[in-house]
Amino acid sequence: MSGDEDPRPPFVGDSELLAEAFDYARRAHEGPASLGKTRISHPVAVAGILASAGFDEEVIAAALLHDVIEDTSHDSADISAGFPERVGGLVAVMTEDDTIADYAERKAEHRQRVLEAGPLPASIYLADKLARVRRFTDTGQRPDPEQLEHYSRTVELFGEREPGLPFLPELDRELPHLQGS
Repeated sequence: MSGDEDPRPPFVGDSELLAEAFDYARRAHEGPASLGKTRISHPVAVAGILASAGFDEEVIAAALLHDVIEDTSHDSADISAGFPERVGGLVAVMTEDDTIADYAERKAEHRQRVLEAGPLPASIYLADKLARVRRFTDTGQRPDPEQLEHYSRTVELFGEREPGLPFLPELDRELPHLQGS
């Protein structure tokens, strides 16, 4: 990429909030604060799914920032200080409880907390899973069995509790391709 190209995704447009969220997330995921778990391409994919579905800029900003607390040395106070309260609240809901060591228990607690927080965090959560499933499909990689079980349980539980959520049909349709069904 030449130096004069804007690395921001098209959905950022002229939104100051989205530009700030993208720049912050990119610095966090690609810079010295990164713990190496997530690159900026994943939150951009999640935010792009939400933008394409017409979600507002605060939800899209939260999607750009959703992995910052888990996957970098930044914390919730950093997000709260730099972004609107609603964005910080959505990011907080999207952050797993790292005091729960067991993978399945941590994922179960997080799914439940997201569902209880309402349709906006649940939509970000489902867009996150859909982006990951699509990345696996595009790269030909296979998630480990524990991760597949988590995705399947997400579709099952969210489908039972909130069947009208966006991205649930796509996830339900695309997930079996990873399971070999």
